[in-house]
Amino acid sequence: MLRPVLFLVGGLAMLSSCAYDNAEELFENQPTVACEVLSTTYSATISPILDQNCRTCHSSRFPSGNVNLEGYTQVKRYADSGLLVGVVSHADGFSPMPQGMPKLSDCDIARIKKWVEDKAPNN
Repeated sequence: MLRPVLFLVGGLAMLSSCAYDNAEELFENQPTVACEVLSTTYSATISPILDQNCRTCHSSRFPSGNVNLEGYTQVKRYADSGLLVGVVSHADGFSPMPQGMPKLSDCDIARIKKWVEDKAPNN
């Protein structure tokens, strides 16, 4: 008699411990993290984005498409011409970059646009 009762209690304990949690429901009231664009600088913001997404193919060692984004001077040239914003935002008339990879995050694109709008300073 004790064995079936223990089995029943154990089974109920296991069933009650199972749960299905949906992340959207759990965190629906959480504030979203805002994209910080006001403090965008070349050295702390733009260069790391380029390191992570562009310079594998566009450096002095591998200037794919004859585009070198290795240093500030080279990047500034593409920023001033509108090419940098055009390719990362996948604008009409520009080759979408990074090629064969997902588009940059909206936040990274906003940071690049802000930096270019601020005249692409070397900061």
